[in-house]
Amino acid sequence: MLVENVIKDLVIYDLDGTLVDSAITVTKVLNSMRKKRRLLNLTVSDVRTLTSLGGKELIKRTIPSSNKEFDKLLSEFRSMYSNSKLEQETVFDEVLETLGTIKRKGCKLSICTNKPRHLAIKTIQELKLKSFFDAEMCGGDTQYLKPSPEPLIELIKKFNTKLDSCCFIGDTIVDFKAAKKCGIDFIHYDSGYDKELSLLYKPTRITRHSEALPYIFEGRCFTYVKSEGEINEGCQ
Repeated sequence: MLVENVIKDLVIYDLDGTLVDSAITVTKVLNSMRKKRRLLNLTVSDVRTLTSLGGKELIKRTIPSSNKEFDKLLSEFRSMYSNSKLEQETVFDEVLETLGTIKRKGCKLSICTNKPRHLAIKTIQELKLKSFFDAEMCGGDTQYLKPSPEPLIELIKKFNTKLDSCCFIGDTIVDFKAAKKCGIDFIHYDSGYDKELSLLYKPTRITRHSEALPYIFEGRCFTYVKSEGEINEGCQ
């Protein structure tokens, strides 16, 4: 049951780049693959801006290959990632404390990610995040991935929640567009994964996870983005 003064009753999080700095593990996997092919190592910064593009585009941009080799490379990457040990330090600062606060207030928590389900569940289980969440919507659970609003719509239906009682916290334009098409409030957690989002659209932006709490509990006004370059400061 929700406690008094809670404004949002469903808080949805993206996973990679929002809760978890997945670029750390992804970089290790890619560099292992590149080393076998006598390619130079990439830095975490090199990889961080590519992770939101998805596994296929990530491989295309980091491992030169022919079309014939591509599927094999993608399978190799996913297999190596599945077998990688995830370190607790890849969880962003304040995540555990913020999720705990939201949970204690009676809000429902969910994840909406384009990552395939087996990899998403591995991530939240190994990093001790699974117990916070009431549901997960992962890549392959719906016909379309974000930026389609379909995954968010299905989550909202699952919890029988009104649009104005939900918010989505993510780190990329893909997340922002999904929230906008769905018609729910969006918070940009600026972790450095997508440098264009704030420049192009200027949504509500935070750099620490605890900064989301006033928007969830106190009704602080979100930045309402009408279209690229046109914003209103105020409640929707």
